[in-house]
Amino acid sequence: MTQAVAGQESTPETVLHLVSLLRDFDSATLVTRSRGGSLHGRPMAIARVEDNATLWFITSVGSAKVDEVAEDSRAMVTLQSASRFVCVNGSAELVFDPDQIRALWKSEYRVWYESDRDPDIVLVRFTSFDAEYWDNSGARGLKYVFQAARAYVSGQKLDDPHELDGETESHAKLRLWSGDSD
Repeated sequence: MTQAVAGQESTPETVLHLVSLLRDFDSATLVTRSRGGSLHGRPMAIARVEDNATLWFITSVGSAKVDEVAEDSRAMVTLQSASRFVCVNGSAELVFDPDQIRALWKSEYRVWYESDRDPDIVLVRFTSFDAEYWDNSGARGLKYVFQAARAYVSGQKLDDPHELDGETESHAKLRLWSGDSD
């Protein structure tokens, strides 16, 4: 994968890769703003990832995040594994739609709710504005580990950590749509 230039519009390839990365995760950290303006992050199970990088979460009507989203829709979602990192900026919106709740319902949600008809459920739709990811999985990631280990043992730095034997790092910074994200 080619490295995207900061500020460059996304390509179909980078958007597909982003959506693929998002779908590899079961959970994410949703970061919202409290009334006083401080950031508040919490882990959330991902209910669905759409092809345009919109994320859906299920939560309780009485949770702090519902109040925070109602007051300030600006939000961020972060996802991380040992070799993959994604950070997405966007807008969170509360959705009270029983049909959509039933469509997104998973049996594991019974830990928190009686059923998909529980009146305490509200959806959070996170619309992505822009994203940045680093994907060091697969053969490229393994190559990086070996070259980094070799550099460490020899007491030298990697010449260019973004390039390994001609391979460009799987990193992209995308603008997903040109709405007001500030």
